[in-house]
Amino acid sequence: MPVHVFVDETKSRGLLMAAARCQADDVAVHRKALRSLLLPGQERLHFNHERDPHRKKIVRTISEFRLTVDIYHAERDNTAARQRCLEAIVRDNAATAERLVVERDESTYGTDGKVLNAATHRFGCHGKLRWDLLAAKADPLLWVPDAVAWCWMRGGEWRRMIQGLCEVKDL
Repeated sequence: MPVHVFVDETKSRGLLMAAARCQADDVAVHRKALRSLLLPGQERLHFNHERDPHRKKIVRTISEFRLTVDIYHAERDNTAARQRCLEAIVRDNAATAERLVVERDESTYGTDGKVLNAATHRFGCHGKLRWDLLAAKADPLLWVPDAVAWCWMRGGEWRRMIQGLCEVKDL
């Protein structure tokens, strides 16, 4: 079964990239569920700006999804670390993913595109794995790795709430 992968990062205490792997058949249902969590006036969910009760509701919703979130962590937030994370995400999903969506970061946009293009060639999935660099509001499934990355870095109760969804991956 093909998967779609949605990636976001947090840059606190190094670089942590979260890559949510979602079955292609579940994408539309999960998007609808996430949109239902928007508060009046919100274009997107951004975990850093939510209040704790709403965060917990979001995590409960995500926990009901049939997905896995891969965690990639580098000690430093620099260009080389970001490249290693993106390459590892392509490597780990080359055999099963048909789409990879990375939250667009204007400061790394050009480099990210080059890294993803090279990685799809390197891992034999060029032309098979379609990738996009999108704004967070463009796809609600980008809100999943945002929430999971925040919870993981926050630690404690927040990490425990999402830990069952996560797999720590090697760079």
